[in-house]
Amino acid sequence: MKHLIKLGALALAMAFSFASCKKENKDEIIVNYSPDTVEVNPIIKRTQSFSADTLHISCVAIPYPIDFKQASGKKLTIKDSSDYNAALTNPDSIVDFVYPMKAMVKGTPTTISNVEDLMTAIVFCDSRIPTCADFDAHMLLFYKALNIFTNNKYEFTINYPVQVVVNGQTITLKENSDYIPAIGGNPSRPEKATLVYPITIKQFGQTITLNSDQDVCDFHSTLSENCTNKPAHIQFFFNEGGGTPISCAYYITYPVQVDYKGNRYTIKSRGEYTTLLNNDPDAYKGLSLVLPVKATKFQNRQSLIFQANNDICQYLDNCF
Repeated sequence: MKHLIKLGALALAMAFSFASCKKENKDEIIVNYSPDTVEVNPIIKRTQSFSADTLHISCVAIPYPIDFKQASGKKLTIKDSSDYNAALTNPDSIVDFVYPMKAMVKGTPTTISNVEDLMTAIVFCDSRIPTCADFDAHMLLFYKALNIFTNNKYEFTINYPVQVVVNGQTITLKENSDYIPAIGGNPSRPEKATLVYPITIKQFGQTITLNSDQDVCDFHSTLSENCTNKPAHIQFFFNEGGGTPISCAYYITYPVQVDYKGNRYTIKSRGEYTTLLNNDPDAYKGLSLVLPVKATKFQNRQSLIFQANNDICQYLDNCF
């Protein structure tokens, strides 16, 4: 179980920096950043060169020559540590290994077939479970808010201005578009930055104040928490359409009726729902679906009928 927890934590880290569109994953990760839409393996940053003939990532030893994928899509063969150091300053940056590749994991010869194999090998190297302190708070917050290398289903907005300290310089962000230039212009290789608190964000009509990196981490954990920890109406509306695996995707059959403060509302579109939700901070907990509610499964046009609130979570937990 300890290793599974570590694997999940490392997968979380990769969600911030590794662009992938694997349909079998429960949370589909979509690259929305433009113009550089390239797959970047963040583990590349953890490589260390202790000798001229081998590259190391924790207990994984990869002997030279090593083939790397570059940002342009070309293959670059690195013959020794000097070549590797030169590649790190090459404008056509290395973004991942070329698989399969041979490696030694804790002294055992191993074939690494893909990035998942590499990630698993590294997880089983380490005895320490990654925590929130291992991740930069500014990335936790902004990469989710701006959908950088990820798709955030439970949207939130940041209340500006926000200040960040980058290389000792305090920079004031006035809008979303200020963030990427502030951290160096490339979200694949961000500058080290710290947030200046307090920061307020708005989600589901509620204003949330963040006073520390730990507050950011705690909030971030709610974006992927267990389905039953959110009201049924949130799960029903926010899991509609894109952002879920193709085997789970569905489209709501409108109109949908909801009860709120003793009144019944007829919702004809998702926009009407989000307007109701965002206009009143009490709506998150106070609004309820009038059951049953219906949807159509995208993959096979199957009709979905949810007779009870927990039916929605059962479907989302078992559909993929």
